[in-house]
Amino acid sequence: MNRTIFMFLLLSTVGIRVLAQDLGQIGSQKPISISGSVGLGVGTYSVNGIPARQRDFSYIFNGAPTLSIYGISFPFSVVVSDQQRSYTQPFNQYGISPTYKWATLHAGWRSLEFSPFTLAGHNFLGGGLELNPGKLRFGFIYGRFNKAIEEDLNQPLALAQQPAYQRTGYSVKLGVGTEQNHVDLIFLKAKDKISSLSTTPTSLTLTPAENMVLGISSKFGFLKHFVVDLDLSGSIYTRNLLSDTVKNLKLDKIGFIKDVITLNASTQLLTAAQTSIGYNASNYNVKLKYRRVDPDYKSMGAYYFETDVQNYTAEGMVKLMKGQLQLSGSFGLQNDNILHDKLARSTRKIGSINASFNRPAYGVDLRYTNFGITQDRGLNPVLDLFRVSRTNHNLSTILRYSINNEDMVHGFILVGNLQSLIDLNELTKPNSKSNSRTVNFSYQLDLPKKSFGVNANVNYTIAEVSFGKTIFYGPTIGVNQTLDKGKLGLNAALSYQLQRNNRIDAGNIINFNVNGSYQIGKRDAANVALSYLKSNSKDSTLPSFNEIRSNLGIVHSF
Repeated sequence: MNRTIFMFLLLSTVGIRVLAQDLGQIGSQKPISISGSVGLGVGTYSVNGIPARQRDFSYIFNGAPTLSIYGISFPFSVVVSDQQRSYTQPFNQYGISPTYKWATLHAGWRSLEFSPFTLAGHNFLGGGLELNPGKLRFGFIYGRFNKAIEEDLNQPLALAQQPAYQRTGYSVKLGVGTEQNHVDLIFLKAKDKISSLSTTPTSLTLTPAENMVLGISSKFGFLKHFVVDLDLSGSIYTRNLLSDTVKNLKLDKIGFIKDVITLNASTQLLTAAQTSIGYNASNYNVKLKYRRVDPDYKSMGAYYFETDVQNYTAEGMVKLMKGQLQLSGSFGLQNDNILHDKLARSTRKIGSINASFNRPAYGVDLRYTNFGITQDRGLNPVLDLFRVSRTNHNLSTILRYSINNEDMVHGFILVGNLQSLIDLNELTKPNSKSNSRTVNFSYQLDLPKKSFGVNANVNYTIAEVSFGKTIFYGPTIGVNQTLDKGKLGLNAALSYQLQRNNRIDAGNIINFNVNGSYQIGKRDAANVALSYLKSNSKDSTLPSFNEIRSNLGIVHSF
């Protein structure tokens, strides 16, 4: 028992990032074990007609050993090649979350979510605790959310790291219930340390900030079939701690807020909310959803939000004919300018219908989506000359049919897709044309007793845009064979692709590939690949060329 406690304390202080470890099972784990794989590969390359796209000869050695101590994994990575030499061990980004019964401890680098608008997946370096005895739901974390990065004016802009202030914070969750029925209250507080940078960044967009977020997250069911979700948050965000503080601001009964967070001219109070109500039955369900996020809503516990958006969505599904036929669909409305402070408001309409009918030998899948966007007046009327009004239609279908018996299996699949963009603005219509049609038919023959298979397909695509029409079409055929009781696998494929631009022959592409793999033993395998690509271009701006690639690799597992 003393050894178990020692190992737990040791791993907690190292700061490794692994999946939650159940301490109740740690005694049954092996003390130390090593597993993983190592591989060696070499390749050749030759080209004629264009500049080489890789080296004539290449090699790569890679290893991925994993050390396990009492069931806790420590993965490593080693790569040595003609273009790269690296050794990585992920301890600098690792953490541990040991669990015992209803208690979980977090240490090191962690990423948790208390609710979608408060603490929502932001990495932090620190510690935390979650307790769930009975129906109590308690969580607490504290750590560093951002590392201080000094501005380096000597580095090129493309290579330089973005400067950042050191940011630390904490979050608390207190709730009651279970995962299916609960109410949680979440609080988050984070702040940048002004003194963490020795020099003030030259960028005007980088300023030390402070944030306080209060949120409610709830989920509960009633009347057996209804489920309600609710997430509501308010965020007080001070974007620049160096701005003049508002000293005489009167907040009456909530004046204590000035003691919790810095308030000045850069402070904003923003809100975000989403809710849904659904009805679930055995053969059908329906759900209504609403989401609203204020412009530029932020939480230091999350990386990104789609802001200035309001969504209304309805969706449903029904199963018929003993589940063989399934129908589903959704319809949504989305708009921005929710605070009515923009010159125009954009409204989007999104709808989809899905139908699926499946039997063991055949099936049909249909999907139709409609996406539309229009603009209405905001602070000013929108002139019809510049109004955005577009609709995008997309229809796709999959038909399948199979014939199965012990000696032979035939499979037929037909895939089709239609896409069309309709622009209702006569001024922009000539430059926004976008239509495409695609058909693909494939056939597969399998001989199970002989471990042999043949596949063939042909595709035809038409793409129409404002500057012209392009057509792609051509066949592909492939074979595969397994020998030596499954140890040896062979496959080859040949494709021929033609292209026409505005009714003019643009050339063709021939691609041939051969691959083989052999299981040498329980832990060793070898593979070889050869590919040939020939491009015959009839476009004067594009050269004709051919390429040959080969690769040989060996992998050992342990």
